[in-house]
Amino acid sequence: VQTQIARAMFQVYEPIVLAAGGSNTPENQTICKQLGLGDHRMSYYATRSAPLGRVGAEVVSATFYHHSVEMVSPAIPLAWSIASPERIVAARFEAVDQALRRLLPQQIESAEIAEAVALVREAMLGCPIAGRPLFAAHAALQWPSEPHVALWHGLNLFREHRGDGHISAVMAARLTPNQAAPILAAATGEARNSRSARWPDDIWGQTVAGLQERGWLDDAGMLTDEGLEARTRIEDETDDLALGPWLQLGKERTHRLWTILNDLLQVILDQNGLPGLRTPIGLSWPAQWPG
Repeated sequence: VQTQIARAMFQVYEPIVLAAGGSNTPENQTICKQLGLGDHRMSYYATRSAPLGRVGAEVVSATFYHHSVEMVSPAIPLAWSIASPERIVAARFEAVDQALRRLLPQQIESAEIAEAVALVREAMLGCPIAGRPLFAAHAALQWPSEPHVALWHGLNLFREHRGDGHISAVMAARLTPNQAAPILAAATGEARNSRSARWPDDIWGQTVAGLQERGWLDDAGMLTDEGLEARTRIEDETDDLALGPWLQLGKERTHRLWTILNDLLQVILDQNGLPGLRTPIGLSWPAQWPG
């Protein structure tokens, strides 16, 4: 049940984070263009990695894991010569503020938002930084003063904390960065021309062939029983590694936070505020609390 709670929390905070702070939001796109980061790939890498400082493409590739140096290098470190990491961090928070005012105009000054921020900040005490470099960089940022932006920041910290744990689980399963994309496409039915378009045809073909030889994909590129079992283990391990904040809060207060977030998410869903949102494990909404 505990690991199901970690999955349930992910199911409500992930879409809120992306609806307000994802690289595809109109607010983020506008601010990035104003900064001179108009290219979508550059804006994505720059906004997410800016807390790391003026790092090179190798560091971004290592911490993002599924993105090769060749993918990152056209954008990083060039982005830092266009806008400083500090300015990009501030701009992202500005975009989040604007997006939440658009999505949740009646809720941003509510007592529930303030309550959620308090719960999030306490839950953060259960999030270790060891082995989680991208999370650690974001956790070192100063918390925004506006409660609704602070809530988004905390939810994004949960997301990066879980993401770093997921990378650990993927590496433990001996999946290379290239191999994760065909597994994801096979498991969720996601078209190759979305995430996996990053890889040239020859690399994609070699990667699929390697997974078929391993017995994880069949001749049609679909998951075998062995592949499905392996992927389920990875996602279960990811949930387990993401349990820290919810153990810190306890089940009752975690459920309270889930309820507040689920109510906010429903407002966003009612506005069709999640167009084209993809998740690593094919989550659907409305969310459900386990048990």
